Amino acid sequence: MTSLPLVIAHRGVHNTGLTENTMAAFQASIDAGADMIELDVRRSGAGELAILHDHAIGKVALDSCSLDEFEARTGFRPPLLAEVLGWARGRIGLDVELKEDGYVEELAPLLLDFARGSSKLMVTSFIDPLLTQLHERAPALHLGLLFSWTADRFEQRAYACGAKTVLPEMKLVDEAIVASAANARLELIVWDFMAAQHGALLSDPRVKGVITDDVPSALRARPAR
Repeated sequence: MTSLPLVIAHRGVHNTGLTENTMAAFQASIDAGADMIELDVRRSGAGELAILHDHAIGKVALDSCSLDEFEARTGFRPPLLAEVLGWARGRIGLDVELKEDGYVEELAPLLLDFARGSSKLMVTSFIDPLLTQLHERAPALHLGLLFSWTADRFEQRAYACGAKTVLPEMKLVDEAIVASAANARLELIVWDFMAAQHGALLSDPRVKGVITDDVPSALRARPAR
């Protein structure tokens, strides 16, 4: 029997008023029944690996200060990657998106340690050279190539950087991309997925999973295979 498509909570479940990329949003993902959580990693100015999507909050950039300083100036403290990995171990899989280059050496051991456990891990990025570095440093990791602006040569790009999964934004997804990924033997996970508009993809066996801001709707729309 073909497995069900994965339903991945985009930055956790946060469409009910919770703040994205926080422990509360991640716990809500488990409560909602998500298969995995997508989250974003950046490095602070003090070298701490933290979970934050945007480069800055207001005029305060994370890479300009320590987490303590960032919290004092913004009122918000992003969770540490190590904290989230420890919390998620054995509980739920993670899709760890790397937003920046420059920290592969310190990141790889953390991810490898998590991947050796029982939880599913995928490491994704828009940055091809970053994925290439990670593949060379930690070839056991499952990598995914994100793309949003163009789908040109996505198969070749994935092969070149060691990615086994391709993750196009929904605005690019059509039959040609779905077929090309399948023909290239690349897993396909789509993001910016909303069940009301894109629900038919959940019945396509060539689609490995969806990343969504509305986990309950995606789970309700997911058919049994």
